[in-house]
Amino acid sequence: MNEPSFPNSQRELLLAARGRESQAAFAKKLGVDRTCLSRYEREQLGAPTAVINYCLRQISDQLHSGNSTALQEAILFIRRASEALDRAAKDEAASP
Repeated sequence: MNEPSFPNSQRELLLAARGRESQAAFAKKLGVDRTCLSRYEREQLGAPTAVINYCLRQISDQLHSGNSTALQEAILFIRRASEALDRAAKDEAASP
């Protein structure tokens, strides 16, 4: 059995997290318009951190169905780093 590869782009991340779900249904879960999701997937628009975090959680949950692997640990590390960046951006925006 091949170990799944980690997405290498915003497009790959979104498609991996969405799986077979329709764009409309996935966009609704993300709280964005379907046309925005389409633009994120085509990399015509950078996805917000909240969308990236959601996708990372989706992929992490998909991979956590078995024993922990180095890839799963790396994804968890990336997720935590992304959340820390999100907090730092919010703190910076709140600073006068």
